[in-house]
Amino acid sequence: MTLSLLMATQAQPAEAFWSKKKEPLMERAEKYYENREYYRAREATFEILAENPNHEAAQALMGKILDKEIERQKEQVYPMAVEEMDSDDRSSEIKTWLERSNALLARKEYDLALFAAEKVFIFDAENRQASELIDRIKERAIKEGKADVLFLGKMYKEEIAERLSLYRDRARELARDGHFGQARFTVEKILLLEPEDPQALSLYQNVLEQEEAFRHEA
Repeated sequence: MTLSLLMATQAQPAEAFWSKKKEPLMERAEKYYENREYYRAREATFEILAENPNHEAAQALMGKILDKEIERQKEQVYPMAVEEMDSDDRSSEIKTWLERSNALLARKEYDLALFAAEKVFIFDAENRQASELIDRIKERAIKEGKADVLFLGKMYKEEIAERLSLYRDRARELARDGHFGQARFTVEKILLLEPEDPQALSLYQNVLEQEEAFRHEA
């Protein structure tokens, strides 16, 4: 191999290699979107953007997902009561809350992970997966010396709303100061707990737009 060819090979952008490596995840995210599984589509897209914020296809897909979720939020002014749900609706809610709890646990948000796991019992009072997940959350929090945060696991709606409000304010502050990655991470914590929060969805879209505009100006 000549020196010039070697240099050209080494100069290939890292994004190209990363994009190739992550293509199956992108395909999965698009499939979730096509199947109207917007929460799962957003989670897969989050994973892509966490590693490569410049992934154009993932950015475009995230915009479409957010548009759909905002649209759905407007349509669902009055959420369906648990008593009105059939078994499929309940199973879907259970699966979604378990996914949220696991995602929050991965982020070491133990109190919010516990809150999300306990939401499952609204739809199935004896859900085994939720019980096992709660035990895992408590075990991990205690092991890391954060058992005190578990007392917040029984938070009332007002306390959750206050926490989300703080996250929104923090995300706006971070975005204003140009810390777009941290701002996105903060908004993601809101969306993990309240995936259809219209303020968070709008804020996330604004952060992505500001980040994109900043890259073009740089």
